[in-house]
Amino acid sequence: MPNRRRVFFNTSGQRHSSPIPEGVIANGFVFLTAVRGVDPATQQVEADDPEEQARAAFAVMRNTLATVGSTVEDVVKVGVYMKDMRDRDAFNKVWKETFGDEPPARFAVQVVDMGVVGDKTKFLLDVTALAPEA
Repeated sequence: MPNRRRVFFNTSGQRHSSPIPEGVIANGFVFLTAVRGVDPATQQVEADDPEEQARAAFAVMRNTLATVGSTVEDVVKVGVYMKDMRDRDAFNKVWKETFGDEPPARFAVQVVDMGVVGDKTKFLLDVTALAPEA
């Protein structure tokens, strides 16, 4: 069976400044790229509070998944890049609210640079979800 993939850009309002797509659908999966807690109107991370920023990032994730027909329940793995691991408790609170008692697989690492100079980003998500059945 040939590898079929569909690249999508700017479906949920998060636009990347780099030449990368918002995500790719391939072989039954949705791969979301660099999900941050941006305000779709300003394309900026507005919240300084880690819990608010985590909520905003998960809102972007939810909206992006919805545009391709997937939901939070379809998420199978999340890579979490954190600017400061001391924000883990705030992030975990929102994680639990988002995924409940059956969360997806996850890893979290601390990183120095989120890619945008002067940006307030505390969390960047790399999300893999099941694609809707064709």
